[in-house]
Amino acid sequence: MARMATDPNFPTIQEFSALSDLTLHDQAIVRREWMTIPEERRYMAVREIISASETELSLLLGRFLRAVLGDESSRIRAMAVAGLWEEIDENLIGPLVDLLYNDHSEEVRAAAAEALGPYVLAGEVDEIDPAQAMRVEEALLAVVHSDVEPLNVQCRALESIAYSGETGVRQLIDDAYYSPDEEMRVAALNAMARSADIRWRDAAQAELVSPDAVMRAAAARACGELEHREALPDLFNLLADDEKEVRLAAIFALGHLGGKDAIEVLTAAATSEDAEEAQAAEDALEASLFYTGTDIPLFDESDTEWDEELDDDW
Repeated sequence: MARMATDPNFPTIQEFSALSDLTLHDQAIVRREWMTIPEERRYMAVREIISASETELSLLLGRFLRAVLGDESSRIRAMAVAGLWEEIDENLIGPLVDLLYNDHSEEVRAAAAEALGPYVLAGEVDEIDPAQAMRVEEALLAVVHSDVEPLNVQCRALESIAYSGETGVRQLIDDAYYSPDEEMRVAALNAMARSADIRWRDAAQAELVSPDAVMRAAAARACGELEHREALPDLFNLLADDEKEVRLAAIFALGHLGGKDAIEVLTAAATSEDAEEAQAAEDALEASLFYTGTDIPLFDESDTEWDEELDDDW
């Protein structure tokens, strides 16, 4: 491990495995030696290792990324936090909450807010201790309600807290949707998608014709996540959108909705000359096997009315 600081060819694909599933001893060595490496090389190392892990599923980078959370460079800290998105470990909650509250970099605090989202979801399905889940939710809510946090950090916090089943979160999403800030409105659509609350379907569909491309893309993803099949005609139209981001979002949504017409359209899109869109269509076709291969609905279609009693409480 000590050769990291002197090897001019670091990182190489052969060495990635040396950083996988570190022992506590090797993790300590990384912490000790890490800052002796020039910043640009540290940045490239973390970037390339995380990229490699997306295809090399055998790479276990949790301990390595934790070791570099204290890097002096904010962009490296933020990248390390983002790389930990699959690590649902209660021991990480403390460091992530600390970064959310105290890191001097907006980029890092936003990354920490985003990384805490899976912990909210884990709490909803009883995969982590309820007290720890509450700690995460309280931290995110404090950021959402803050008068001093940058908008970017608040948006990521709203998207993460949207996984919570607490009734007050619904009002937060509603308030964000009517915000004068476009970034917050986009975050509200992302939060709607994560909420798994079919009450947001109409709002998401309405934004499919928004003049803003970012809103259209977020709305398309939300319609897919919320399994809003009535939005299929609008989503088909978005496949001809001028903005590639919107077309990719529509492809994603069609994969979640499935059905004969969607599969036919996706099959055609998989032959696109645009390699990214063709790959997205292939991924969507594969996803459609999961989302439409069962007769068990993910949502209770009968639960379409707002709970007026709960709304009165708010």
